[in-house]
Amino acid sequence: MYELHYPTLSLIVAVVNGVAILVMLALWHINRDVPGPGVWTVAAICSGLGFVAVILHPTLGALTSPINNTLLVGAALLHIEGLLRFKHMPQARGRWGWWAPVMVWVVVASSVYATDARTRYGVLDPVVAVVLLSTALLLLKRTEGRWQVLYGTCAVFVGLAALGLLLRATLSWLAPPGAAMQDHPVMGLVFLLLLTHNLAWICGMSLAVNLSVQERLQQMALNDPLTGLANRRQLDSFAAQALRRAQRRGEHMAVVVLDLDGFKSLNDRHGHAAGDGVLREVAQRACQATRDTDLVARLGGDEFVVLLEAGSEDAVLAAVARLRSALDASPLFDGPPTPVGVSMGVACYPADGDNLVALLREADGRMYGQKRERASTRSMDSVQEQD
Repeated sequence: MYELHYPTLSLIVAVVNGVAILVMLALWHINRDVPGPGVWTVAAICSGLGFVAVILHPTLGALTSPINNTLLVGAALLHIEGLLRFKHMPQARGRWGWWAPVMVWVVVASSVYATDARTRYGVLDPVVAVVLLSTALLLLKRTEGRWQVLYGTCAVFVGLAALGLLLRATLSWLAPPGAAMQDHPVMGLVFLLLLTHNLAWICGMSLAVNLSVQERLQQMALNDPLTGLANRRQLDSFAAQALRRAQRRGEHMAVVVLDLDGFKSLNDRHGHAAGDGVLREVAQRACQATRDTDLVARLGGDEFVVLLEAGSEDAVLAAVARLRSALDASPLFDGPPTPVGVSMGVACYPADGDNLVALLREADGRMYGQKRERASTRSMDSVQEQD
């Protein structure tokens, strides 16, 4: 059987961590607004220094074990910290209260059993294994879609590293006192699992950051940045699919055009911040009044479009009534009395057109007709008040 040369193995792992440092530094530099890579860079530095300490064992002597174990466990905890930030999980704010005792235990046990590898593995490996298993569970939490494949693969390698440490801890407790654990074949397996864990983490988190940026760019391309609603590009795509479904099933659908009345006056009197607040309020009410199968979009300015897949003609009319009721439920502007309202035009498939352009044109005309009627009513009310 081949004998393991631990300084050489530690050098290999240190080189891998050096690559990890460079990769994470590049990720952090390119995506500084993405939380996580900065913390993972610090973790890679800690991990690399931990294995460098093993290489310098002839110089460090009894300090090798405390330095190595403290840095490696610290790196594992920083992996969790970076992952919490990357996955936007602020509810774990009390985590440092749990992690501090872990680090204290690692420092104390590594120092006390610096020359007793058997006992050191037995008391420290289970702690590190729990940290790694926590990382694996955190990877799988709140994971869906294509993220499941990425996070699931990383979790497998993290879990295997944890199992390797548990195996080494079990064998250390079963071994007789004074046994030379360094010569046991499982030591090579543990080194291999730790190495593959580091490689999987580098690749996995690099892909995770890339995927996150891609999704954000896709959202920017398909969504309105102010309200979070769909933009014209997403509206066109959704409408094409919805019309095909309605045609295939012989169902009805509605295109509703919304336009704010008095919006320019609001901006002039109270500023654009007030106008933005009204736009977000309209978006929120429209979304709450519609179903997940419908689509609410903002075309720009104060113009919105709602696509209602209601099925029957009666269902379309009921959906439009719910939308009107939600928009008129209370004043849109929470401030000094300002006449801000919503004019609405509705066009239905198939009666008013068989494509989005025709339906939008019809709904737009009816919306402007309602806007003129509302303006005329307000003028008449103003004259009556003066009289």
